[in-house]
Amino acid sequence: MVSSPEISRLNGSRSRGPVTKRGKTIASRNATKHGLLVQKPPLLVTEDLETFEGLVQGLIEQYQPETPVEHFLVQQVAMGMLKQYRLWSVEAAIANVEILKAQRLARFPDVVTPAEVELDSFDKYREKRTPCKQVLEQKKRALEALIHDLAFDLAHKEERGEAKTLEAFRDSLSENYSPESKVAEVERCRDEFDEWLCASWNGRKRKYTANLAEAIVRVERLIELAGEQVAEIDQALAEMATVEEAIAQASTNSKGVQNPERFMRYQREMNRDLYEALDRLQAIQQQRNNEGSIGSFR
Repeated sequence: MVSSPEISRLNGSRSRGPVTKRGKTIASRNATKHGLLVQKPPLLVTEDLETFEGLVQGLIEQYQPETPVEHFLVQQVAMGMLKQYRLWSVEAAIANVEILKAQRLARFPDVVTPAEVELDSFDKYREKRTPCKQVLEQKKRALEALIHDLAFDLAHKEERGEAKTLEAFRDSLSENYSPESKVAEVERCRDEFDEWLCASWNGRKRKYTANLAEAIVRVERLIELAGEQVAEIDQALAEMATVEEAIAQASTNSKGVQNPERFMRYQREMNRDLYEALDRLQAIQQQRNNEGSIGSFR
């Protein structure tokens, strides 16, 4: 009964090499006699030559081929194992695409806007779904605009004076307010600051009467919170990009299975050829061992 490719590869990695003088002589010529390691094997650009050469050498040490046919069988087994690994990679890629998409949906779900009822029919609903990436980018733009405008107001407070600076703060808060981009701590700070300014409005004097020093402290705190939130959004976008790249890579790797039925047929044929080559190698090895045993009795 033929051993599996995994067992053969494991046995090859455990081999200590030939121990007899004859075996060592054969092994010394194995790497170069038939060009298995010196000629460029048909590897894909993503496959490692050194790893493949190690596989071939392990098989050579295990089976100790002597003739060109035996060397060919060793190479056939090595290529069969490599093709099997490629098939496993494609199968894993197919599963990974679905797994990664599920993980992306769990970590970065779309933002769903409640359905609206059509006026002409209660049976029609319109549900708006916004991709998480788009929502994060909108939040980032709104926060960056708020930071920019408030920083500009701070930089020009001396030339504007107290009343104009307070009014500029209020305008910056109003112009950069967006319900779609609300972020808990930042918006809470923004709302509190806005309410505090509005409470200081003197309608008779037509100006804000809040304390400028306190307003500056509130602005600096709001800028700090907005900056922290932008950094968190950048990290989330980077993680999202990593997931998208992994999905794209897995999708590319899974394109080898355009026809599942043909893929399975190819896998069966490849395994059949691999096991036949292993059977022949083991039969040759067994025959050689038997001949050696008979010779010892002569």
